[in-house]
Amino acid sequence: MSTLTNVNTRRSGENPSCAGPTSCALPEAQGAPGAARCSEGESSNFIPKDRPQWFVLRATYGRWKKAVDLLEDNDIETYVPMHDITKLINGKRRTFHEPLLPDIVFARLSRTMAEQFVKDPAPSAKWLKYYTDKTKPLENATGLNPPIVIPDNEMLNFIKATSVPSEHSGMISKDRIRYKSGDLVQITQGDFKGIIGKVVRAAGQQRIAIELEGIGIFITAYIPNDFLKVLERCETVV
Repeated sequence: MSTLTNVNTRRSGENPSCAGPTSCALPEAQGAPGAARCSEGESSNFIPKDRPQWFVLRATYGRWKKAVDLLEDNDIETYVPMHDITKLINGKRRTFHEPLLPDIVFARLSRTMAEQFVKDPAPSAKWLKYYTDKTKPLENATGLNPPIVIPDNEMLNFIKATSVPSEHSGMISKDRIRYKSGDLVQITQGDFKGIIGKVVRAAGQQRIAIELEGIGIFITAYIPNDFLKVLERCETVV
């Protein structure tokens, strides 16, 4: 897997509260320290439009950096996980620093604010869109599939995991992993300390998988059993 060297991120204001590939194509469609692990998903029909949330946005034609600049100019917190990938060009190996999830920008803002960028007549609406979840019912207000929203605790967990430099971690397709159990575990030692996920077998090794619904699965490097703590349902992680 390609190396995760750093991330493109900007934090504005306070840290978010707990409110609530190898190559892997994104379908159009758990938790951070201190977060309760029993939160249920919320329908977008019932989420206040002025509540800041982590929306998943798609910038067409490689314009993710333009999207980040636009959002940051408006004091909006963004996150783009990056990785180093080596390509063979004209017989020579070259390393490129690219987004881990092509054209995807995570942004923490309210639904009302997001619509100032993704809906007409905003100029950016031509190339910046919600990343939608086609598995969910249509929204009452729009008649469209709802935008994907990542709960704060899951987003913080994902940020922490994708911020660890490792050539053995990255996004992976579901058919390339095997879940060893349904237990939720926390890594207690090593570079990935504090990360929460499920134990899987991938590429012949035991890893921890963090799945963002509608986005994909990120796996860590090898994690031994001695570095794992099984979490009880609804346990608060400290």
